[in-house]
Amino acid sequence: MPTIRKAVSAFNSCGFRLFLRKYSTWKNELRNTKKVMSTDTEKWIMKPKYEVDIKVTSLHQLIFDAQQPQIDKPAMINGLTGQSITHGEFQTLSRRLGSALTRLGMKQGDVLGIVSPNCPEFALTFFGVASIGCINTTVNCTYTAVEIAKQLENSRASFVMTHPLLLTTIQEACNIYKGVKHIIVNGPAQAGSISLQDLIEDDGTAFPEDIKINPKEDLVVLPYSSGTTGVPKGVMLTHYNLVANLQQITHPSLMSVKGTTQDIFLGVLPFFHIYGMVPCMGLSLMTGSLTVTLPMFEPKLFVEAIQKYKVTYLHTVPPLVSFLTQSPMVKPELLDNVHTMVCGAAPVGPVLINEFRKKFTDRIQFQEGYGLTEAAPVTHLTPMNRYLPGSTGPSIPNTYAKIVDLETGKTIGPNEGTGELCIKGPQIMKGYYCNEKATKETIDEEGWLHTGDIAKMDEDENVYIVDRLKELIKVKGLQVAPAELEDLLRDHPDIIDVAVIGIPDERAGEVPRAYVVLSQNSTKTEEEIAQYVEENVAPHKKLAGGVIFVNEIPKLATGKILRRKLKETALEEMKMAS
Repeated sequence: MPTIRKAVSAFNSCGFRLFLRKYSTWKNELRNTKKVMSTDTEKWIMKPKYEVDIKVTSLHQLIFDAQQPQIDKPAMINGLTGQSITHGEFQTLSRRLGSALTRLGMKQGDVLGIVSPNCPEFALTFFGVASIGCINTTVNCTYTAVEIAKQLENSRASFVMTHPLLLTTIQEACNIYKGVKHIIVNGPAQAGSISLQDLIEDDGTAFPEDIKINPKEDLVVLPYSSGTTGVPKGVMLTHYNLVANLQQITHPSLMSVKGTTQDIFLGVLPFFHIYGMVPCMGLSLMTGSLTVTLPMFEPKLFVEAIQKYKVTYLHTVPPLVSFLTQSPMVKPELLDNVHTMVCGAAPVGPVLINEFRKKFTDRIQFQEGYGLTEAAPVTHLTPMNRYLPGSTGPSIPNTYAKIVDLETGKTIGPNEGTGELCIKGPQIMKGYYCNEKATKETIDEEGWLHTGDIAKMDEDENVYIVDRLKELIKVKGLQVAPAELEDLLRDHPDIIDVAVIGIPDERAGEVPRAYVVLSQNSTKTEEEIAQYVEENVAPHKKLAGGVIFVNEIPKLATGKILRRKLKETALEEMKMAS
């Protein structure tokens, strides 16, 4: 900078006295220069209201250290069987598993796929793998064998842990992808598999105490996300990414956990999803809380678990809020012990939350969060006692945000319209695994993560998510990439062209709908096409929004599908039908 160079030159040539006489003049020049730079490059960048001192440590060490005061208290209970483990046992069993995996030949940097519903053993496996410097890739347990094989192959997994009911599917996946050395089953050993329970009986002497983990570089988990568009990609999250996010969301302005009594979480959101993994599973362990795990959402089981275990801290997604609000099974007194409820994965909407508050009053502190897998995952969360309907609140500590006009690229200020939300902070992913092109398309040269979500902000820097630039469909908070379903449908011999969009659904938030152009002589029905998809994908990806036969798919001259036009038509038709 010229002003600084001028000062250094004068100091060297004229001595200290001249430097002091000139100092005030140069200081004003420098201040004015900084002011111009700030105006040009930092206008309307949303800065965090708080900063936290983030520890540079491994994820498991952060959790193990934080558990110490609660070492004798229960950490996890299986909501189906009632079996439980304490925080102390959690650490011991995690290390035993790390030792056993080392005996099986697992070494630092190797990848283990977890394909399992929620249970205490999911968390034990996750931290056992992490503790020996290896990497978890969490797989949706409703996936088909083909879908599982794709993720295992892309992540280069050499071990898999699964549930007995999924073992046949995993074996089919491993016949497609041959890179898996050992299948570990959470139950008695079966042909071709090793029992997890046998592994955690290990004496722990093979645990690699000399493992050195670089928190900012070494991966701890490789979840899969479709990003802004396209098929799923491995999101490289380091130990530091998750450590940072856990410390960010436990800032006193955001978190009321760790009161005078132990908090009780309900682990119903899938741990394979980043929301269930970090703000639910990770946060519960870090705060010495108790998590009651449920393998799935089943209304009766869900209600009974809240009632039986007196849940105090409830993580939800919009369909769960809708269930709590509208179901006759749920009486207001069910949530008598709940002091905080957090909703994420998709916007909850002011109408629904107002109905929820009418039923349960304002006694329950409601917080809405925003984030994405690529941000490990939280970037915004409404502060305690300051919920603003429709808003996800300001940036969490250490997180910077801006809203960028889609046409001009300029940063947008309060009430200046909408644009793409961009994020910068210590929780931002390292990149997409083995996909430099996608990484560069998502994280720009200045380190801003482009979320693909359309947002606006108010004068207090509260962010409102108003739409999605990205083409993902969110079904009960789970991502469905239209491109993935379109690729599957294009393989059907009777289909010439196809486009998939998401349409609103009261229970799921959104569901996929396909617009299909059939070949001239085809006799296929809409139901047969929908059945073809259902047989080849996980349940949340099926075409619950239906199949519509059309003569052509609306596209730009470049060939890009005009999904927005299809969606506008669908919404208009739904409006007329109602």
